[in-house]
Amino acid sequence: STVDNSLGQAIKNTAAAAGQHSTDRPASASRMSQCDDDLTHGEYSKYYTLVRHIGKGAYGYVKLSYRNSDRLLVISKFILKDKLVPQFMITSEDNREIPMEVYLLTHVKHPNIVNMFDWFENEKFFQVVMEIHGSGMDLFEFIDRRPVMTEKLGCLIFRQIANAVAFLHSLNILHRDIKDENVIIDHNFHIKLIDFGSATFVQEGQLFSTFYGTTEYCSPEVLAGNRYSGPELEMWALGVTLYVLMFFENPFVDVEEILQSELIIPHEISEELEHVLL
Repeated sequence: STVDNSLGQAIKNTAAAAGQHSTDRPASASRMSQCDDDLTHGEYSKYYTLVRHIGKGAYGYVKLSYRNSDRLLVISKFILKDKLVPQFMITSEDNREIPMEVYLLTHVKHPNIVNMFDWFENEKFFQVVMEIHGSGMDLFEFIDRRPVMTEKLGCLIFRQIANAVAFLHSLNILHRDIKDENVIIDHNFHIKLIDFGSATFVQEGQLFSTFYGTTEYCSPEVLAGNRYSGPELEMWALGVTLYVLMFFENPFVDVEEILQSELIIPHEISEELEHVLL
């Protein structure tokens, strides 16, 4: 999924902002737009204050905010209710129609999955408050900045991603957009999986015919038009992520290469890593 229905790019774009101190102040009330008033109207405004705009998409807005109680910087995502489609909604335990992303992050707690602090709603928006992990750097940027990647460090990072996905699968949840840009990493190499805008529950025997995610991370079977159950597609996406992490490039550059699935190992690696990739 894209920034339009997820936090992926928005969190990435906060890297610079997250490095600033909590002394940041929002624009004066006289300068706040009517749009911002619409965004924050309701319970949200009692607990959080907008700092600056981060991104805008077809599904809403993303803002840098702070928590009033302790000035903690957070990401606030405002999802337009009239843009949400039924397949991305679910009925909660208290019989409210809410975004699947909100429902999942309310129930899913794991050290390698982004934490949602709060969520609210008003007449026009769902208001979702998320943590900023580290400086907001995603794995794509981390790889781009790092001259070399040892297998030891690659293993440390990848194991965390795999643990997060395995945990989701144990709860019958599919993320459906696993890729380097949806993994945030801090200075201690601790990662968090983000962007649950395309996530869903899966039932035993259920098959999907629609692909959600990023083409470069899609398996050849799904690209060929075959129906799929979900976990096998995520295993493929994990393999692509591992390849990118270790070799700083995508294993396949277009649909034709994915369909052919001829994997090239660009340099010598351990037998253990080769076994995982192949």
